[in-house]
Formats: sequence, C-alpha cells, structure tokens
Amino acid sequence: ERGKMEIRINKVSAEVATIFFNEALSFIPCFKYSEGEDIIIFTSRNIHYLVDKGGQFCTDYYGMKHELIECIKSEEVFVDLNDDVQFRKEKLSDLLTESKVVVYFPDYLLLVSSRQQLINLLDYALYIRNIGFFILVLFFLRRTSIHLEYIERKEKVVLISGPWREAIVYVLNIGQKNPHYDRIFEKQFFDLNQHANLPLRGFIDVLCENFTRYQRFTEDGQYQIVPTEKQKQFLERIICGEESFHFSEVGTGKTKVIMPLLCQTFLSSNIEAHRYLARGGKQKDTLVILVPEHLVPDARHQVFKHCLNLNFRQEYRVYDDIFALLHPQVHLGANNGESKPKKQIFVVSFNQFKKALTYDKICQKVRPHREHILVIADEVDDFLDRDKLVFNICSNKANTFAPTTLELYFETSCAAYHRKECPRELFQSSPNPAYWIDLYEKFDAIYNEIQDASKSLNKSFGIFN
Repeated sequence: ERGKMEIRINKVSAEVATIFFNEALSFIPCFKYSEGEDIIIFTSRNIHYLVDKGGQFCTDYYGMKHELIECIKSEEVFVDLNDDVQFRKEKLSDLLTESKVVVYFPDYLLLVSSRQQLINLLDYALYIRNIGFFILVLFFLRRTSIHLEYIERKEKVVLISGPWREAIVYVLNIGQKNPHYDRIFEKQFFDLNQHANLPLRGFIDVLCENFTRYQRFTEDGQYQIVPTEKQKQFLERIICGEESFHFSEVGTGKTKVIMPLLCQTFLSSNIEAHRYLARGGKQKDTLVILVPEHLVPDARHQVFKHCLNLNFRQEYRVYDDIFALLHPQVHLGANNGESKPKKQIFVVSFNQFKKALTYDKICQKVRPHREHILVIADEVDDFLDRDKLVFNICSNKANTFAPTTLELYFETSCAAYHRKECPRELFQSSPNPAYWIDLYEKFDAIYNEIQDASKSLNKSFGIFN
C-alpha cells in the first residue's frame, strides 16, 4: 500500500521512477535515490514490470512472435577441461545474469563496467519495449563483441521483424540512412575526431573536460574526479617522452585517470598525439593494456566505462580477453574490404599475455603487425620480478621513521628523479651526510640505467608506468 513500503539500496533510501533522461534514454523504469539525483538501473529476470503487450503479435508494433534476445547469438570464449581456448555460439538469452548500473546526474551518460552488463541491459531494453535504449546498448555491445549473429528467419518462419529489425539494420549501418536517428544518438557519443588538428596540450584539456562528465556529481556542486594540472602534465610526458618507463607516486590516479585518458587518446584521430605514439615508427592501431592479475577487473572497468561512447559510427573494438585473437573474424590491421585498419584495445594480465603468445595462431597475426602495436603496462615493477628497476619512493605501510629522515629520503629521491644536483647542503643537517650522498648516487645510477634501456626499448614498443 502507498506510504507503507520503503525501498533501500545499500541502506540508502530510494524510490521507483520512470525517467526521461534524453531522447536516446527515455522513460526507463528505474530507481532514484530519495536524497540525490543519481539513478540505478537493475537488470534481473526476478523484477517484473507491467508492460503493454497488446501488439505482441503485430509486426508493426513493438512486439514480435519471438523474444528477440533469443534470436541474437554471440561468439563467446571459454576454456575447456583440457585448458584449451575454444569458441562457442551462445544465445544472449543463455548469458543473462543480474546487474546494477548507476547513471550519474546531471549528464546521464550510460556507463558500464563490463560486457555482461551490456547483455543484461539489452534484454532489459527489449523487456520494457524501449527501442531507443535498445539501439544505444547495441551500439556499445557491438564494440565489445567478437561477433554477433542475428537469426532473422528459421526456414519459412520470420523471427526478427518490424521496428526491431529496422533498429538492428540502423545499428549495422545497412541500407538507407536515418538522419533523424543520427541526430538523436550522436549526442550520446563524444566526438574526439573533430579535434584532429588541435595541439596536443589543448587536446588533453578537452579530454580532461570530457572526463569529468563520466564522474559522479557531488553535493558541493563539483564532479568527484577532476584531472589535476599535475596529472595533465604527467599524461603529456607519457605521450611525448622518449623514455618507456614513467614513474609516479602512489595515489596519483594512474589506473583511474591516466590510463583511460591514454585509451581515449589512442581512439582519437589527433594528429600530434598519434605522431608521438608512433614512437618514430609506424602508426599504431592496436593497443594492449597490460596490468597485474589483481588489477585486471579494475582496468577493464575503467576502459569499458570511458571508451565505448566515443566517435559515433566509428568502427573500433574493445576486448576483455586477448584470446579473441584466436577467432578467425578478429584481425589485426585492415581486413579485406576495409579502407583503413580498425582500432582495437585488448585488456589483459601479463601472465595471460605471455600465454597468448605461445599460440601459433596469435603469433601469426601479431608478428607481421607488431610495428603497429602499442603496449601500455600499468604497475610495470610488478612484471620485472628480480630485475626490478623502480624507485621505492613511498610505502603504504606505517613506519616509525622520524619526520626529518623521511624528508631527507623524499628530497634525495626527488633530486635524482628530476635530474637535480645532489643537495649536499641539506644533508649536512643529518647525523650521517655520507649515507645520503651515497644513496643519491645509487638512485642516479639506477635512473640512468632505466632511461638508457627505456629509450632503446621504445624504438619498437611503448611501455608506460
């Protein structure tokens, strides 16, 4: 009964709503926080909505004789009992789970953290008979899929018809153009290609301004994450620097800020940025994101969240499994009939990447195309094991060092990192000046060794940290 039921999500009061976000995301049943403006979309077959199905068997209405989610198949990667990678066509209806997607006020961008969420949202759009929502989700799902197959008919029985068929044809960009739909859906994508001729620093400012719109809007009227000037400079140094290894302190936002911005830079057509990313070699059209095993879920989350709504109608792919390269329809470089290569991003752990390169099929694709591949490694010191080359500047663990000792350690490491002279005068205040001078010389030697190896490595590969 009205007034006697209270809904709470993670102990926060919420209410049921049907909201018009924009022309693409319109009239979607969802939950809204009672004391905020953010929206939660739950996708579950256990939540039932009263949907008008009066035209279920009329092909001119929103319904069809068959549920469309059962007429779309996807090529899925799985590992069999022999630890071999295999592919299997699965109906999307067999892949459904439950998920939660938060849509942030005031921009109301559809942001997902996994491909599974997109499959669930596609089924949800079909269930509530919302074609606009279905089209937008299908745009995103295609960018994360190896191959989607639409079963239009089975023998003499038509399975996909009416406006749903028109929606799929529109997303696939087949047949007549639809300027009305284009005007609606292109607003849901950031057009980075319009900044192709912008100077790199100006382009980074544009990326960072767009980046804030992916974040939650806080109560004090600010976006939760706003890239700082220091982060902008670090991003510019990574893109332009001759070195392959770049070091930063803990908590500087490498995974949550720098890496997504690097991926967006790669997917753009900014001339100056791609001239630097080429590293003196050929243009890069394949990006491999290497992270330690424990950071793979977070890295996938950031890449999916920030890289699916870019450049309306541009064909590119974001894969969460490097073994997609084993599929015959996944190519590196331009495929037959393509005028230019399709950009692709792979998010993978270091161990999985090493395993993938033991497959002859993958090597046959990677080796001829290796000069067009850019590799970005986050937390690169985790990959180097006993041959680590890293400044251990700070630690997350508590320590009992005196503040004066920590200050001297900080000044010593900063002087070596920023290529400044040894601060001998500062060391005179310590009980053991010779120790700090010796430490500075060791840091300096390590830095020179790293940068020398880095520059030679960078001629063929770009590896960042």
